[in-house]
Amino acid sequence: MVFGFKNLLRDMIPIILFLFSCSTVAHIKNESSQFPDIEFSDSKFEIVLLVGAGIIPETPVFEPDLELSKSDLAAWAVLASGLAEGGETPDMKKLSELALTEGLLEEIEGSATYQDINNVLFKGQLIPENTEAVPSKEEAANFIANNLTSDINGETLLDRRGMRVGPTGEISEVESRLNPDGGSSYYITVANETFPLYTHGRVANGPTDLIQWSGRVVRRSFLKQLGDFTLWIYLEAEPVQAVTATGTTASAVLDNSNGSQTQVASNHTLLYSLIAAVLVLGVILFFRSKRS
Repeated sequence: MVFGFKNLLRDMIPIILFLFSCSTVAHIKNESSQFPDIEFSDSKFEIVLLVGAGIIPETPVFEPDLELSKSDLAAWAVLASGLAEGGETPDMKKLSELALTEGLLEEIEGSATYQDINNVLFKGQLIPENTEAVPSKEEAANFIANNLTSDINGETLLDRRGMRVGPTGEISEVESRLNPDGGSSYYITVANETFPLYTHGRVANGPTDLIQWSGRVVRRSFLKQLGDFTLWIYLEAEPVQAVTATGTTASAVLDNSNGSQTQVASNHTLLYSLIAAVLVLGVILFFRSKRS
């Protein structure tokens, strides 16, 4: 009988794994889920933006306080130039070595300065305030993000990434539509312009469940052209207006971590309930088989 119960549990494992896979949030990330160590960074939105733009790779952690190394800059430059795709947990060594092969940098040892960033990503056309200073990684991300639309010989870094600045304003509608492949996409309308959110899109100052963004105000957005399709690649919301106990309104930044955790907690609650139901069913079937 014990072996029969073990076999029953073994047969239930695929069901449990399937239920778990159904409850997980896919590829859309925000500043709370992109990197675990940027919660208190002043440049967390810029970091998420650059990941969405395909310039900063999706490493397990970002380490915002560390000095920017030439090896880091080399990897960013390769991605920014479209010579490779980052994806999740990329081989940083291969990316930086590719930068050497392609002549983007002369060396990848040591720390990188603002002038190095200027030379590698902006063809030396910018005028950094302190050219020889070594920025931290979060400072470097802020510098790059603030110059995405800087004109460099008739072209911007944003142009090179196949992106453009999107509309801002209130989100009038959010709809989840089924795709031909069986998946679904968020279709978001801002300033009377409706586009689907890219599967690997990034959002900031709001939860990854975009249905909850209806009525929010977008203060920064970027679009990406993929073939005939125009997609949201990055959406950043204004802080939520929170009503105080006295009835007055005060500006308060949305607690993104709470929003994400609430969504995850809800998913986990459903998951655990389903697992418990499957286990109870298994026990019932076990005792029935024992009686028979």
